[in-house]
Amino acid sequence: MRLLKQATRTRGYDYTKGSVGWAITRLSVPICGERILRNLDGIFEIYWLGRMGAEFLAAASLGFITLLFIRSAPFGIRIAGQALVAQRVGAGDGEGASVMAGQTIFLVGVFSLIATFLGLWFAPLLMDLMTRDPALAALGVVYIRAGFAVLLAAEAMFVVGQILRGTGEPGITIAGVVASTVLTLIFIPLFMFGWGPIPALGIAGSFLGIGVGRLGGFATMLTFIVKGKSRLRLRWADLRPRASEISRVARLAWPAMVQNLLERSALLLMVRMLSPFGASALAAWSIGNRVTMIARMPSFGLQSSVRTLVGQNMGAEKPERVTRTVWLAVAALVMLMAAASVFLFAWAQEVVSFFGLAGNDTAVMALRILCAGLLMESIRRVMAGAFQGASRSKPPMLVEGVVRWGVQLPAAYLLSFWFAVGAGGVWLAVSGGQILSGALLLVWFFRWSRSGDVRGFMGVRGLKSAIKST
Repeated sequence: MRLLKQATRTRGYDYTKGSVGWAITRLSVPICGERILRNLDGIFEIYWLGRMGAEFLAAASLGFITLLFIRSAPFGIRIAGQALVAQRVGAGDGEGASVMAGQTIFLVGVFSLIATFLGLWFAPLLMDLMTRDPALAALGVVYIRAGFAVLLAAEAMFVVGQILRGTGEPGITIAGVVASTVLTLIFIPLFMFGWGPIPALGIAGSFLGIGVGRLGGFATMLTFIVKGKSRLRLRWADLRPRASEISRVARLAWPAMVQNLLERSALLLMVRMLSPFGASALAAWSIGNRVTMIARMPSFGLQSSVRTLVGQNMGAEKPERVTRTVWLAVAALVMLMAAASVFLFAWAQEVVSFFGLAGNDTAVMALRILCAGLLMESIRRVMAGAFQGASRSKPPMLVEGVVRWGVQLPAAYLLSFWFAVGAGGVWLAVSGGQILSGALLLVWFFRWSRSGDVRGFMGVRGLKSAIKST
């Protein structure tokens, strides 16, 4: 009931007025809670996979990063949809917000259906590209096919949630995520190990259980919208494709899409670099990556709230609130992420043991190295949210291209193979790249906010200036 009350309270709040700090808190706390809940299933998943063996964690690592790469396209569309909906809400155009929401949902739905069909067919080829180990490849094919089977349900929940963040209604989103998490926590072990008439599906059961949860979360959020408890008035007509609106979404979406393709393709290649070092290295990456992702949840919450607040205040033509919003979010991140990094570094052994890899020094080393980039990676995400909310999605894309492909990947290869650092070279390159990219976007935004030349700082000149200042 408390969540339902929160959902209705956020509906009429004006985020273009009043205290900036309260606006950030009002949005980011429920969004952060939502992200933590939404990623609990990932932690729960690797907990059960760890009980099945390191090879299952390794196969899930390969399959998860492959799916994450493929989902870069709808991620970019969702980001564009949230920013455009937020701008329309800030301008007081409720009908325009609904149209933008409908076009975003339409585009994500079309992509998901096409990706599902192709992914189920080409799953063996994808796994052959990721590993030469036939046992890992076989497990990975089963895992990734289960992921494609539930892709539409997952994207349906994510796109509606992203749009509701744009309208400034995180309470509705968190209600959907609570429903999703509860269902997921029940169905992951149920499908993996079976019970009564339900057969044990092994590694496929983890993703199928997640799919049931995502479908439940989508249904919950849709119920709020249909019953008129949201400021979003979505109609069937809004889902009919409109060329001009689709073009607007696409113009904002493609840089965010390319940014994520650059980020996730680099991660994909680095996981591929880990493959020759065996299942232990892949399992260590699976734990280190998922745990640090959970630790970064405050940054995801702040990123999404900053994107909404920047979008709404840009729509209301209040640029001074944009600058204050971003710097307050960064100050909060410094305190939260510094504490999280110290905790994970000190308790790395205990965290790794919880996931079934007690005594695995490789996993402990991976987690500790990845902690080093936690703060700046969190700042990078918030800065990216600020640029995207202002409909300037090219800066994060350019930084991803320069850092991921110009610095991080070459460093990972050289450290791992030429200098014989092994798997640790990949993790060092990941943390180093996170620190550099966060610093670049931080300096870029600072120079932008001080220059008064907003459009001029959105291109290559802005990147050059940020590099010289870093």
